[in-house]
Amino acid sequence: MEVVLNAGLGIGVFIFLLLFFKKGKEQGDFFFLGWIGVTLLQIAFNQITIYHFELHGVWAVMAFGLPMLGAPLLFLYILSLTGHQVSWKTMGFHLGVYPIYVISFFILANKFSVNLTAVNGYFKVFEDSPDWMQYYAIPLALSGLVYCIWDLFLLKRHRENIAELFSFDEKINLKWLEYVVYSYLILFVLASFLIFGATQFQLIPLQNAFALVGITLSLMLIAFGFYGFRQTAIFTGNHTQDHSLLGLDNSSSKKAAYSRSGLTSKKVDALGIQLVEYMKTEKPFLDEDLSLSLLSEKSGINPSHLSQVINQHFDLNFYDFVNQYRVDEAKKMLGSPMFDHLSVLGIAYDCGFKSKSSFNRYFKKYTSLSPSEFKKKKTQ
Repeated sequence: MEVVLNAGLGIGVFIFLLLFFKKGKEQGDFFFLGWIGVTLLQIAFNQITIYHFELHGVWAVMAFGLPMLGAPLLFLYILSLTGHQVSWKTMGFHLGVYPIYVISFFILANKFSVNLTAVNGYFKVFEDSPDWMQYYAIPLALSGLVYCIWDLFLLKRHRENIAELFSFDEKINLKWLEYVVYSYLILFVLASFLIFGATQFQLIPLQNAFALVGITLSLMLIAFGFYGFRQTAIFTGNHTQDHSLLGLDNSSSKKAAYSRSGLTSKKVDALGIQLVEYMKTEKPFLDEDLSLSLLSEKSGINPSHLSQVINQHFDLNFYDFVNQYRVDEAKKMLGSPMFDHLSVLGIAYDCGFKSKSSFNRYFKKYTSLSPSEFKKKKTQ
């Protein structure tokens, strides 16, 4: 097991250095860098206390409490990736829990004259230890659970927001990050189960329990590092502004915002007709990178008004609105012998789709047939 922990540490240090020397780092990169650093320290803590020597006093408390720093850093990373500007106040609020935990733990230990000794990844609890020492790990488990739920909520809102802003979701839907959060959640549940089982029922040696936690952290660090290093900013320039305009909590807040836009129902209908004419004649949907801000610029319709027209007049989000045009264009091409020289993938690209998977998924959603089935049916 020590070999796996060493491998995780080595790869983690390599990823850390790659990101550290990355040019043009943005706010999210620093949170990501911090998460890697904290995770490396967690793995090192497990390795040191299991296979090498004990830690004592404040150093033991600081090392053991690191999960209360890692979970908030992951949350702040997701917050920055999903278009939020993270203020110093927000950072202080989330990251401040860790020093509060460390200081409170150390003060209580001094008050009750507790011998703080970390070995095998946890604190030794002696017969004369106060009752609260039985529960010192609970805040870590609760912190991990709360932040994982919060992370998943943020990612859900993100998917809703990109559907209002973009005509594609490849490389910006953060699906990989959702898997990381679920892995993090499983890690906290697994760690709680292993530690409880080892301490209360002696199901496995406690040393092995924390070694398994360290190995899981190592594997997560490798996966997270690979995808996180490749992740680029999603909301930039006008997209950030649009995101703040459209990232509304629910349909009622949207209606309230639209009621203040100054657009009457007649004006919404008129802009809807104008937009349909523009989509048919200019075919902006053929641009695979089409976004709300870009369509606004091309059509001359204010971005917030454009969003309102698409939502109210067509009862669609931006993603569905644009991709319906792409599917209609693909249907024409698939049913015409003029395009027999093109493959299904070639037609997908020509119609503005970024990948075959998204083309197949969306085409079947609106026709109940795959592109190949549709083409075969049309040529019979």
